[in-house]
Amino acid sequence: MSKNVRLNPKYLETGHIKIDLRKQLHFDPDRLAFNLSFVTRDRRFNFEDKGFSKIVKAKLFDKMVRLSSDNFNVILGWSKSVGLENLPETAVRLAINPEFVQSHRHEDCLPDYWIFRLANTGRVIGKIQEKTFYVLAVDTKFKLYKH
Repeated sequence: MSKNVRLNPKYLETGHIKIDLRKQLHFDPDRLAFNLSFVTRDRRFNFEDKGFSKIVKAKLFDKMVRLSSDNFNVILGWSKSVGLENLPETAVRLAINPEFVQSHRHEDCLPDYWIFRLANTGRVIGKIQEKTFYVLAVDTKFKLYKH
């Protein structure tokens, strides 16, 4: 979607034009949402891997439903087996999708990687910006970090 924008000539003379096209929210999100747009291109840790079976897909969906069903601050208090855990970026060997970095989303994310468990079938690694969990990898082989 594109729109033509006409600016008053007096604003052009200042040289400092900043237009924020984001829509103002009328609510403050308090639950976690998920974005699957920037999963790694590494086939061992994305949705194309053989380990990403129907069982893993079902567990991923169930876990996303569970994590988005309660207040974000409450989820942060859950144990890592049912909620979220975080690890320093240096502890995780992940090739981030370059589009994620190019979008500059990583600059506004919470520090470190955030992980949630899919029982004994895998781990989901991502970054959190505001209340959005960007899924960056699905590790069904338990090879992205030491367990």
